[in-house]
Amino acid sequence: MNQNDNKRLYDAIREIAAKVCKDGETFLRADLAYELKQYGINADSIDVSRLAMEAYHYFNNDRNIERAFVTNDGRMALVDEYRMADMLDKGHPDDAMALARTELDKTSMTLTRLQRDIETNIEVAVAKTASNMMDVVTGVDGAKAVRAEASTLFDRYARMVGTYHEGEDTVRRNIADFTTLRTDIGASYQEFAMQLIDIYGDAIKMVAPNLFDFSKVQFLDVDSMLKHTELEYNRISDTCSALISEISDSFQTSLQSSAAAYRSAGKGNKTLGLAMAGLGLLSHYMNAGERTVKLRSDLTTFQTSVKHDATRIKADLGRLLVIYKTLNDVVIPKADIYMRYAAKLMSSDVKAITDAMYDNADIQPLEAKRRSLIAQMRALDGEINDHLQNIDVYQSLVSDLTQTLDSKGQAYRDALARKPSKPFFLINILTLGHANKTYARNYAEWDAVSYPLVREYESNQVDLKLDKDELTSHKDDVAAKQQEMQTVKQKLDEVNRDIRSKINASAEVQMKMLPHLRSAIAMLRLGREIMESKLDKRLMGTVEIPDFTQTEKLPADIENNLSMFTSTLADHLHADNGMAVALLNGIDDYRVTREDDRHYSDEDIAQVVGVSEQALQQGISLLDSALRLKAQQLNGRLAGAAYDEAFDKIAADFRKQIKGIDDKSAFVREVMRRANLAKNDDERKQAMLMLSELGGQSLSEQDFKDFINGKKQIIL
Repeated sequence: MNQNDNKRLYDAIREIAAKVCKDGETFLRADLAYELKQYGINADSIDVSRLAMEAYHYFNNDRNIERAFVTNDGRMALVDEYRMADMLDKGHPDDAMALARTELDKTSMTLTRLQRDIETNIEVAVAKTASNMMDVVTGVDGAKAVRAEASTLFDRYARMVGTYHEGEDTVRRNIADFTTLRTDIGASYQEFAMQLIDIYGDAIKMVAPNLFDFSKVQFLDVDSMLKHTELEYNRISDTCSALISEISDSFQTSLQSSAAAYRSAGKGNKTLGLAMAGLGLLSHYMNAGERTVKLRSDLTTFQTSVKHDATRIKADLGRLLVIYKTLNDVVIPKADIYMRYAAKLMSSDVKAITDAMYDNADIQPLEAKRRSLIAQMRALDGEINDHLQNIDVYQSLVSDLTQTLDSKGQAYRDALARKPSKPFFLINILTLGHANKTYARNYAEWDAVSYPLVREYESNQVDLKLDKDELTSHKDDVAAKQQEMQTVKQKLDEVNRDIRSKINASAEVQMKMLPHLRSAIAMLRLGREIMESKLDKRLMGTVEIPDFTQTEKLPADIENNLSMFTSTLADHLHADNGMAVALLNGIDDYRVTREDDRHYSDEDIAQVVGVSEQALQQGISLLDSALRLKAQQLNGRLAGAAYDEAFDKIAADFRKQIKGIDDKSAFVREVMRRANLAKNDDERKQAMLMLSELGGQSLSEQDFKDFINGKKQIIL
């Protein structure tokens, strides 16, 4: 692509970015690739990221380009994603490592914040809002308290999920950084390994590194967890709002009924009026209390569910911490040392020898072609990694959209079935236009109520098709790039054979290299070991915590005994005439009436007995609900203890893994210290040999002697 073509692409990217930012939107990389088709960009690939970065720099770090274009998962700006590759392309490995360390620091801070958010969900009691006097009087204070607690708990839950997403994003970024560094190390490994083979021939063999597929690392589907929890919260919140309204209305009705009962009582019968009014309000409070207790039961279920999810996230946080420490404390520091010193040390040892070897008119073009092929392989490796990452992205998107469509499929079909049909024109004529008016009214109602669901569902269908197409495209592209990689490797093998057929490294040349050979082999093996860095298979999948709500419960006989207790009360505790008379006498005492003024008819007493019996049974029912709530809360604590126990077992395993990482990290830090403080190349080589020994990659004295005597082939 010539300079004019590049300029046209950069201009197009800037124009698209300006429009996207003006509309307050963002473009996925796939969207940008589609817009650039007319300029010869045939597919979504890492080349699109590169072009966005080049346009960004070309226009003096244009902010619109930085803001407008994001990765296909929407997690970060396209220029940020490509920044490390851009630094390495320009030959600035120190800047690339500084960026990797900055990203690792972000991960550390995010995971620390996630730990804090989890503990807030698990351990901190939800603050209750203070009820005003009117809420207490009307009986809605309990329902409002439940609503406030549920709201606070859900807000904290949503914040925890958001922070987990940030933690996932930063860990993914750290992994992507390492795979980018790994590609650069691979190019260096190939270059120097081939030069050694040019010198020693078949006595040295290069082995292709077995690269670990980091795209297989899984993360919790916290979005689905959040959707489920949001549904539970909305149900509680809606029930609370409805109950508050009902209790308020009931209080007004009870108050009016009580006032009416008192006013209707004769002058000599105000005691009865007060009794009936008081019992009416008592019945209201009993009913409000029972319904609030049932609401608090729903809140308890909600709290236990949140405890389960928070424990799952907390356990998976342990896994993320191990992944982070593996990269931060061992893998990336080793890559840092290697990229900083290995190539320079090997180049200083090998260059003088190979320069003399390649100073031949027949060999120079072949050696230049070999360097070009190695560069092609490096670029292809980056493209393959990019396609693999996007395959992971689109597989996740396809899975999520498929689940969403499955869950909403019946509602969508029902909404379509409710869509009114436009009447036949003859029917409209026969009804003098009434049929059309009815249709318009029915359609307007359907459009307001059902069409939003239809629109969302059909939009998801379109998105699913597009995402499936993108998934297929990336799979096809990665297969094509892998095939292209094989072709380039074959060409490289041919060039290597041609070079070696024209080079006859003399014994003198081999002897010149011999003093540097052991350290060069150690560094090349170290490079392959770094490229082959992997995660423990236990870290690949998410950590799951079983649901203990059905298994961790109070013994059945305890709950049965509670039910029997309240049933017995209901059977044997009843209001009678004596209770009614005592109530009336108590009111008379309060009113300071004289003993001889107290006259209660049988009808008065029967009326009080009936209302008292109703209030008494409501009280027993309230007691039964309260006891059941207490049992449920105890069951929730048992489940919570089981979650804590399960977490402790998982955490113990992660602590062992972290201990092993800390031991390796201490050694790596010591090597870094020695390498950084080394006074000369020999001291620096010794530090690199120490690091090679850590992975068992150094060459023993016996192996070295056997190689010199022609008894051993060295595998790089």
